[in-house]
Amino acid sequence: MPRLVDLLSAPGLDTLRPLAGPLDATEVTGIRLEPRADGLAAVPAGTVAVLLAPLPDHLLDVAVRDAAAAGAAALVLPGGEQAAGDIAVHALAERGRIAVLTTDGDLAALVVAVDRAVAGDSADALARIGAAARELPSAAGDPERAAAIAARLLGTPVERRAAGPGEEGASAAGPDGEVRLAAAAQPGHPGTAVRSVLALAALTAAGGGHGDVPVRSRGHLLAELLVAPQDQTARVAARGRTIGLPVDGRHIALRIEAAALPAADRYRLLDTVLPRTLTDVRQHADGHVPDGVHWNAALVDDALVLLGTWPTDPGAPGRRTALALARRAVDRLRRLHPEADLRGGVGAPHRGPLGIRTSAREARAALLKPTGDTAPVTAHDAAGLDRMLLEWYASDTAREAVDELLAPVTELGPDRADPLLRTLQAYLDHNNSPARAADELHLHRNAVGARIRRITDLTGADLTDPETRLALQLACRARLSAPPGPA
Repeated sequence: MPRLVDLLSAPGLDTLRPLAGPLDATEVTGIRLEPRADGLAAVPAGTVAVLLAPLPDHLLDVAVRDAAAAGAAALVLPGGEQAAGDIAVHALAERGRIAVLTTDGDLAALVVAVDRAVAGDSADALARIGAAARELPSAAGDPERAAAIAARLLGTPVERRAAGPGEEGASAAGPDGEVRLAAAAQPGHPGTAVRSVLALAALTAAGGGHGDVPVRSRGHLLAELLVAPQDQTARVAARGRTIGLPVDGRHIALRIEAAALPAADRYRLLDTVLPRTLTDVRQHADGHVPDGVHWNAALVDDALVLLGTWPTDPGAPGRRTALALARRAVDRLRRLHPEADLRGGVGAPHRGPLGIRTSAREARAALLKPTGDTAPVTAHDAAGLDRMLLEWYASDTAREAVDELLAPVTELGPDRADPLLRTLQAYLDHNNSPARAADELHLHRNAVGARIRRITDLTGADLTDPETRLALQLACRARLSAPPGPA
């Protein structure tokens, strides 16, 4: 029987997001819908138990404990994002060796997909082959990416080489020579899926020199534009125009450090996470996202660079959209890879080919700004506010004023004070809005409210007073932006 980590690559399961617990502790024997949490104690061992309705916060730990005691392989919570920050849930999941996941997809389709993947029958093989036919064309002419997509869809490593004993292989002739792919052989219907997907992947990888220019070619050219010497920018930009790379618009670059991720997962970000995140941003971003905006992506120095291009000045709505995209992409990757220290940076808007390079440099520089685990994405300080605050904070008078104002909080020690100060800064930056602060910090709004009450209890500050708010906002920004060590 497969383990949950092996099933997550199966078609139809991309809506599942891990929240807590190990993904490889128990073999999966089946899936079961549970209308009530009190039925979890009786599920068969190895079951993926799916609750039909979200649970109140105070019942989450009980549900995890009951499912673990029954030997369930996983517990799926619809709309269960609040469990991501619940320390008790994480501890119970690790101790009980049970995975806790959430989904915002169709539960009936999820049941069918899990049942099909566990059975490993002809329906599962056909689903994997169908998914390959849909996803592989985007990797035309790119053998590494085609192999990564095939490996993800098959749930087994796919390598660029000739097949050896006990392996399946496929090859195809392309403009740059023959492309060979190999993967471990499997019996029965899974073996059919391996052979078919390998053949599709090899044909795709070798076919980049024919027909329409693939999207991936624009990614290659974008990477070349970012790393080429500046005196070659005009030549590379001219090539970009011929294949539809919009080099002459106004650009905002996002950079996500992904060196800790395997290559296949970096390509997964390009293939799956980014398109879904763009859809979310269009639906939920603050401000209209024009249809004329183009997004392209490239892997540069083990980092993912996303480039948003607007036909005119993107203004504040465009900058908010770019920041929301970076936060959602990093947030999704952190859920998939909690062990990796993933962070993102956002550059300011700039025009033309040189503007692409400038915004990308700013996005990289933004990553050097101090930040915490609750704020994994930082934006370039286009207005120079952080620089001005640091110069102000360097004076003895300003430092004494800030220290005196924040002393009741900082006396708690860095581990307890920094989360409070970051919460206060986000709360004040968003005009005392707990909901918007919670969205920025990836916290529940109740957690934001509790932290703000703690701060006001400690300091006695009246956050309805404009002068008090301004003083605290400047103090938090100066304190959190200051590098460690003496002034």
